Amino acid sequence: MRRPGIAFQPEARSQFHAGITMLADMVAATLGPHRGPVLHYEGTRRIVEALDDAATALRRIISLGRPDLDVGAMLARHVIWRLEQQVGDGGATALVLMRALVDEGARQISAGFNAMRLTEGMRRGAAVAVEALRRQSQRIDGERNLAAVARTVVQDDDLAALLGEMSYLLGADGHIQLESYVAPYLERQYLGGAHYGAEIASMYFYTEMERRRSVLVAPAVALLDKPLNEAAQAIALLEATIRAGRKALLIVAPDTSGPALNLLVANQMQPAEKRKVTILAVKLRAVGDERRFALQDLAAITGAAVLGEIGERTARDARPEDLGRAQRAEFSEKNLVVTMEGARRAFIQEQIADLSRRLAMLPYDDEERPILVRRLAALTGGIGVLKIGAYHQPEREMRRAQAERAWKVLSAVHRGGVVAGGGAALLHCRHAVLEAATRESDAECASGMRIVANALSAPQRQMLCNAGVSAPALILDRVAEQGPPMTYDVLKGEIVDAQRAGLLDATDVVAAILQAAVSGATMALSTDAIVYHRKPQQSFTP
Repeated sequence: MRRPGIAFQPEARSQFHAGITMLADMVAATLGPHRGPVLHYEGTRRIVEALDDAATALRRIISLGRPDLDVGAMLARHVIWRLEQQVGDGGATALVLMRALVDEGARQISAGFNAMRLTEGMRRGAAVAVEALRRQSQRIDGERNLAAVARTVVQDDDLAALLGEMSYLLGADGHIQLESYVAPYLERQYLGGAHYGAEIASMYFYTEMERRRSVLVAPAVALLDKPLNEAAQAIALLEATIRAGRKALLIVAPDTSGPALNLLVANQMQPAEKRKVTILAVKLRAVGDERRFALQDLAAITGAAVLGEIGERTARDARPEDLGRAQRAEFSEKNLVVTMEGARRAFIQEQIADLSRRLAMLPYDDEERPILVRRLAALTGGIGVLKIGAYHQPEREMRRAQAERAWKVLSAVHRGGVVAGGGAALLHCRHAVLEAATRESDAECASGMRIVANALSAPQRQMLCNAGVSAPALILDRVAEQGPPMTYDVLKGEIVDAQRAGLLDATDVVAAILQAAVSGATMALSTDAIVYHRKPQQSFTP
């Protein structure tokens, strides 16, 4: 155990280097189609977990048992986990790149180069490489190409095919819900209309009891942002519905209970020929800001006013003009689907355009992004359900996590296009970075740019080594000579056109990988001192 104190250069740099190298060596085996899993043994539960995702494997590591290794390992862990949250994939590739950058950078700093000028050159080299990536990028369409990208993440042809189809149909801002099953199962479903997770207030509101389903045709819609629990509130809503000339009423409230629920149930239990209004009362499962946004979107879809603390009037004062209208409302399996009337579509298109503009300005890892995606999906009707099953819980969790990562990658494909997969796109950027280095007047910056250029071949070299390919350096030279979009197919053992072979990566993901690797490497190389505490705080979340 290291004593409390401060480590200065060159000791600090070597400690960063050792920790990063150890984790990179661990996850490097997960690269490529011939990858192997990382086995994680949890002693307290005596469980062995097989992980093929670098970010998840790194997240399982809380400490390596040595503070001098932990400092570099935790930096790598943080960088890779943030990358995974941002774009959904690429953790192993980024860490292999980061290892190559730190290896060469540490050697040159030890030889006398200035760390700050060298790392500045590395950042410039990364910027040049990203520009070269963008020039290689090609737009794609069709399920086949999208499925090819998904296959690089999930390594499962059937799951990749479904993800490609769903991404093609739902688009860049589409939203999917994942459902797990306790037996081998793979299916998808598409939901029309605005779709929200909800709970029904009473079983008596089911119009089809045997199917646990309720369907209202041309209902009035009442939206409340406070509980509905007084009989006077329920009476006002029913009277407003009748005066509006509607025979069905959808009530969306945080809670429906007490005398109000009793009155509504009594109305519902009347014979159909005597019942003036058929009722469906539900509570949205969303909470906080998400519930507030859902009410706002439902108000936009139906034209209803939100009654309660936010609205101008309460449910007790409800009037016909406070109620919205829908073409259809359906509740089943804890989901509410509202189909808007045609007259609202022009207004809704304005809402969709506004949300799309806001979404386009947000980075992939912004916390607001998932909320905007769900809102857009509700307004456009672009929601899919992916049902995944397996006998064992670890397998179910792994397939679910793979599907989530692949969906993020496919969203990036719609926006930024694709480049050659298998690490070849980075390799094809090498020439542009070397040319830029020759034009750089600062010798130390130019050296940093050359470090980036040399490291760009590391991911494909690692994939070739994992596949047991002999003479990987020769193959890398041949791929580089032929240029984009050529790559090496390790399954066929030949150089192929990446577009025709379906070996594709999302451009935005590859760019994010390079930027994350350079960011982590420059921090490791330019940090002058490390402070060690007697009892360092351990972080379970990177």
